[in-house]
Amino acid sequence: MIRTHLRRGLLAGLVAGLLAGLFGFAFGEPALDRAIAMESRGDHGHAAGSHDETEVFGRGEQKVGLFLATGLYGAAMGALFGLVSSLFGGRLSGDGWGRSLKLAAAIFSGAVLVPFLKYPPNPPGVGTDPETLTARTLSYLAMVALSLLAVFFAWRLARELEGISVPARHLAVGAFLAVSWGLLLFLLPNFKGASAGEAPADLVWVFRLSSLGTQAVLWAGIGCVFGLLVERAGARETARAVPDGASR
Repeated sequence: MIRTHLRRGLLAGLVAGLLAGLFGFAFGEPALDRAIAMESRGDHGHAAGSHDETEVFGRGEQKVGLFLATGLYGAAMGALFGLVSSLFGGRLSGDGWGRSLKLAAAIFSGAVLVPFLKYPPNPPGVGTDPETLTARTLSYLAMVALSLLAVFFAWRLARELEGISVPARHLAVGAFLAVSWGLLLFLLPNFKGASAGEAPADLVWVFRLSSLGTQAVLWAGIGCVFGLLVERAGARETARAVPDGASR
């Protein structure tokens, strides 16, 4: 069973990764080009020349590599999704399609959306303070882990409250998530060195939203493709079972 889920997850992640690459190429790369051009203009004299000399891959090669990167990343995330689905998918309500979408939405919310609200990404050369790099990385990873942990406990709470009415259960779980995520957003540290600084606000937010959109496409794609594969497998099993039952 786990191998089957892993294979489905790998395929779903690969397809979703390529779709995310298309989104990133269409919406993220123009902002990245502007950011790199701005960074190059900020490198005066010798610094700019040394930056060009040490560049291994040009922008054209980097854009092609975007699809390879998103494809590999998507496959890895898809495999992880398949593993999580094999462990928890059967405990979620609904059919295979609905469970896949719920799980993808939960992972996206906990691992991407909430951390984005606290630590949104910046374009290259914007808001990069080397002195706080380690602290920012650890804080971001802590945000992801704790946010996902909040999602897990919200799921456990929903299971414990199965005996009450559906609206009351949904409100209780929503309130738990709102309080948990709110505390994380409030308590985890801020970093002044990670602000956008003097960079154009439109450039920064186009880059940030394109990054968030790329992740949204990735996880939506994983949820949809994985759900379709589960539904297809279920339909095949049903089709095989019908002749067996008829022969009896």
